Amino acid sequence: MMEDELRKIVGDRWVITDNEKILYSFDGFTAVSGNPSMVVLPGNEEEAIEVFRLLISKERKFIVRGSGTSLSGATIPLNGEVVISMSRLNKVYGIQGLEIEVGPGIANIMVTRNSPQDLFYAPDPSSYIVSSIGGNISHDSGGIHVIKYGPTFNSVVSVKVILPNGKVEYFNSSPFFNPTSIFIGAEGTLGAVLRARLKLFPKPKARKTIIGIFSTVEDASEAVINIFKSGVIPSALEMMDKYSVEVVEKSKYKAGLPISNVLLIELDGNEDDVKEEYEKIISVIKNLEGEYMTPEDDGKYWNARKGAFPAMGVISPAYLTLDCNVPRKDLPEIMNKVGKISKEKGVMIANVFHAGDGNLHPLIPYDPEDKDSLRRAIQAGSEITELAILMGGVPSGEHGIGTEKVKFLEKYYSETDMEVMDRLRKTFDPKGLLNPCKSIIKNKCAPENQVVKWLWEWD
Repeated sequence: MMEDELRKIVGDRWVITDNEKILYSFDGFTAVSGNPSMVVLPGNEEEAIEVFRLLISKERKFIVRGSGTSLSGATIPLNGEVVISMSRLNKVYGIQGLEIEVGPGIANIMVTRNSPQDLFYAPDPSSYIVSSIGGNISHDSGGIHVIKYGPTFNSVVSVKVILPNGKVEYFNSSPFFNPTSIFIGAEGTLGAVLRARLKLFPKPKARKTIIGIFSTVEDASEAVINIFKSGVIPSALEMMDKYSVEVVEKSKYKAGLPISNVLLIELDGNEDDVKEEYEKIISVIKNLEGEYMTPEDDGKYWNARKGAFPAMGVISPAYLTLDCNVPRKDLPEIMNKVGKISKEKGVMIANVFHAGDGNLHPLIPYDPEDKDSLRRAIQAGSEITELAILMGGVPSGEHGIGTEKVKFLEKYYSETDMEVMDRLRKTFDPKGLLNPCKSIIKNKCAPENQVVKWLWEWD
């Protein structure tokens, strides 16, 4: 039996076939759950390679996952796939200059903690304490510092990957052709990351936080536009509308923020540049009749921002998190329209997002025991995402397509685009073994339940 062969490779403890496998039936996108046939947790690269090759030889479909923080349902086993968890592959292999080589299971936060004190790893999604590097690479995760330092794509130097044919390859970037890029954001459909060499940045000499406070979300959005018009590129520029602030201030992440529409702005660099940029930003805020704070001890405010997602638990047991992008110039308009959609659909929408690059994160609470509540939340999310695409944006900025956003691909891409991506996927994985029914699906899998049908089909 294949199960016995897997147990010989990883040990009895690390093959899960009993009720505990339910823990791997869903990820951060809790609106949908699946049913893994079994879960395997290899303990090192060698075991992982053996497990992959065994499943490939048996032509068993499987899903590779890390910490399970995907907010798009990218690691949900919809049709009884085997789940391979890479969370035990969390080694640091070495540090050289401005680069660190790590396993895919290491948590994002541990990359900086294992780096020299004068260096840091820039991509920092809100789930950075638990989300793993393999998942960050597979989704091209961004985070608070994306606006200055870029998403994960900008920090990956090379990857070691096992391909759907069982071969292990190293892919290194070059000035002429960068084959690593094909795996960044591929959501585990083209291969599985076994290790990655990542770029580190020198810690800036100076850093300053400004909190802008505005009476309307439109004014806060105008401030985002005007900050860039002034010539300033902040290291972080986040927005929390009054609804998200109100929720956070009821939670353990409360920081004493005013119940208003807030911009959290971080500047970093040399002291003279930070001082000059600070004056420009204060001018922008004043010109829009906003108020501001410049806390010296700013940790609690950034913790409040990063805790905004889990803080939603104080008002609802479940919520959807979108991540469509729009051009910055359209922020005032789309924020106004999001408010209208909230009223039309009868759902609360709290907005907390990466304003600097227009990466929206509307949080839409729903009652998991009430299907109509979930349906209305999905409908509201669909309207917002479709609106973002019509305004020149994209369906996903960092969370990925996964199970959640499949239907938007045909809205965003041309038929030729879809054919090219489908051909690419089939070239790598002609038997469709890796993460089936996710991301680029030319011939969609049949929805197994009503919720997946709502996600994949238009009303």
